[in-house]
Parts: sequence; C-alpha cells; structure tokens
Amino acid sequence: MEFVHETLHILLLLTFSTCYCSSISTFSLASSLAASTTKPQRLVSKLIHHRSILHPHYNPNESIEDRMEHDIQHSIARLAYLEARIKSSLASIDYKTCLSPSLTGRTILANISIGQPSVPQLLIMDTASDVFWIMCTPCSNCENHIGPLFDPSKSSTFSPQCLIPCGSDHCKCSLRDQFTFSITYADNSSSLGTIGHDTLVFETSDEGATQVSNIRFGCGHNIVHNNDPGYNGVLALNNARHSLASQVGQRFSYCIGSLTNKNYNYNQLVLGEGADLEGYPTSFQALHDMYYITMEGISVGEKRLDISPQAFEVNTDGTGGVILDTGSTLTYLVDDVYDIVSKEVRNLIGLTFKEVRINKIPWWLCYSGSVSRDLVGFPVVTFHFAKGAELTLDSESFFEQLTDDIFCMALAPTSGTSITSKPSVIGLLAQQSYNVGYDLINHLIYFQRIDCELLYG
Repeated sequence: MEFVHETLHILLLLTFSTCYCSSISTFSLASSLAASTTKPQRLVSKLIHHRSILHPHYNPNESIEDRMEHDIQHSIARLAYLEARIKSSLASIDYKTCLSPSLTGRTILANISIGQPSVPQLLIMDTASDVFWIMCTPCSNCENHIGPLFDPSKSSTFSPQCLIPCGSDHCKCSLRDQFTFSITYADNSSSLGTIGHDTLVFETSDEGATQVSNIRFGCGHNIVHNNDPGYNGVLALNNARHSLASQVGQRFSYCIGSLTNKNYNYNQLVLGEGADLEGYPTSFQALHDMYYITMEGISVGEKRLDISPQAFEVNTDGTGGVILDTGSTLTYLVDDVYDIVSKEVRNLIGLTFKEVRINKIPWWLCYSGSVSRDLVGFPVVTFHFAKGAELTLDSESFFEQLTDDIFCMALAPTSGTSITSKPSVIGLLAQQSYNVGYDLINHLIYFQRIDCELLYG
C-alpha cells in the first residue's frame, strides 16, 4: 500500500488591496438584536465535515485509505498556509494570507444565509483567516459553487462600500466605484471582488432564525483556478478587526462531537453573546493573527512525560509556539516532543501489536489492529495548558483507522513537512468531544468536554 506524500506547494501569499474605512465602527451585536431580559440569543450554524452524509460531496464509495490520504494531504497544505502567514508577519511586509482553496475539500463547512431574501451558503470555517468573503454574482469562473450564488442586486439589505461616501445607509454605486479586495495565491488561484454590507441569518436554538444586520464582507466576483467544488467562501474567525468573529460580539464557540461518524448531526458553531464559554479557560496570544496558546506538557494516563515547557514556547524570532487550529485534521508537534510521545506509545502497545511501516511516510507510527476493538482501555492522552486547562484525547481522537486492520497515531512531526517556522498545531481530531469557546475581549479560550447534542437543544 502506497500513499502519495508530497509537500503541497501552496504557500498562499496574497496581496490584499482592500481599503477598510476607519470611520465605520465595529459592529455591535447588542444594537442589532432585539433586547432580551433573559439569556442572549444563540446565533447557530451547523458544521458539516467532509465525512458527513450531509456534505454535498459526500462519497459513499471512498475507502478508509482514501480518507486518510486526503487528510494527510490537506493537513500538510494547511501547515503551508500557516507558514505563509507566519513568514509574511515576521517579514513585516504588506502581505496577508488567506485560506487556500482546499484541494480535497477536507475541512469544516459552516451553513449560514445572507441577504433579504436570504440565500444559504456553505463556507469554510477558519480560525486563522481575517477575510470573510463569499462568491457573488456576476461571477466569472464560479462553476464549482454549491447551491445558489448570492446576488447583491437582489438583496434589499445590501449596501456596497463606495469609494466616495454617499450619505445613505443603502447607497448604490457601480462596481468600479466600490472598495475592492484581491486575494492571490502562489498557485495562481485567486478571488477578486468588492466590499459590501448585508444581513446574515442564523438559526436559533428554538428552530427559529435571527438576523444580524450591517455585516461587512467581501463579494468575490472573479474566482480564478478554483477546482474545488467544496465551498462558496470563507467564514473568517480570527481576532482581526474585520473578521466575522470580531463583528459579531467578539465571542464564538464550536462543538466538534465526531469527525468519523458519518451520521453525526450535532457539530455546531455559535457566534455572539450566546456562545458557550464553559469549562476551564486558558489565555491565548494573538500572534500572526492566529490563536497561540501556552502548552505546558503532555501526559499519557497518569504519567507526565519528560518534556521541557520550552519546547512549546514561541521563540524570540517569532517561530515555534502552539496554534489551536480548525483547518488541520492531524496534530503536529515539534520533533523532540513527537519523539517522546511516540516512544511512550511504543512502550505501551509495541509488544502487543505489530508495527507497520507505510511507504513514503516514514514518520507515521502505525500498527496492525482496530482502534474500536483493540484499544479499549488505552490510557487517555492529555494536553496541559496554562491556567489548568486541559484537552483530553481518548483513543478515537489520538488514533485514526487507516484500513480495516491498520491504525495510526493521529500525530505527526513537523519534520514531516517543509515548514521552517516549526509551530506545533493542534488539529480537529484532537478537539473531538469538546466545545471550544473563544472570548476575544479577554483573550481566553475555554475547553469543555461534552456531548455536543446536549448543547444543540
């Protein structure tokens, strides 16, 4: 069995020519929602993973091997994206990075609606992106979109961002007279368009709907070299001023219950004051416009591994550190830490299961067997963070089933990529069975281990 394991050269540097006016204040959620004397309304979006039967391109014939190969390819591509953001930030140049069109569609999609009448959209949920944009008509090279495209001319609540203010809440100006954005990737794919404002529509916990007005977003009118039919835009959730997270209450949470159960229907995103901020918090640092958290150690069962906290620190040159990310499926650790963890796993199960080498992926630790059948009772692996917060990984989050009779550790060393900035990255598999809450005002991230179905009602 062979897997194609090539570093995906999509460093994703973009020139961002968007002109954001400082005279337009950050959106206040409290001023746009109906006043409530009880708990805040929950702005809910269902999250759809590529393995779900709810995904528009779910492939029932995809093998376990195919899924794992795609997960690896996408995770490597994601690290290349993070590398591009870090390098551009360290170089202090006027460049930013944005989520690349996924070559395989292996990511989390958020379901929201925009405009009046509202048009549903499936967007990539990305905690490392600052540009909220969707495909809009008129649109060239947009054949691979999902469902109807948003037509701003048909929305009664759309307002373009004009180069010269016209003094009206719903002024109209031609495309050539609007503020523009241009996102260009290293593989020559790009999204170009204009800036506008419109109403977003979210679900509520009582199966109703809530409207949030005056949201700033990019309207992509020209999508170049986009061969992925898996999304209609990017739902930006980093802490930058104009990300959606910053515009809507500066709080959000997502609950990832399962990425392997194709019928699981309770993965969800909650935005605004109604976000679920429960459990133990840890501080985050907004570095390179991404969420860096302070990891202090790793335990396997009751055993605290002999890992220096310095292995997780941000270096004086801005490299290193630990990023909490929604774009990577796997978790990446710096080599010294990965070696210690994999050695402990070998000590625990190496005498019971036969180790299997995967061609072209020499770093991958795999064994003959079944996670669900053979790893019952395997000790939990715990990531320890500052302030006492923890992320506990059971066997379903720490291992992945490669084939019917081979399972692998869902961790990888950073040396398995071409990344030179060497950040550790905590991916989605490690966040299964958790609600993760972000408080951008107080710079806190909360981890609550919970069945997401309990939060859905």
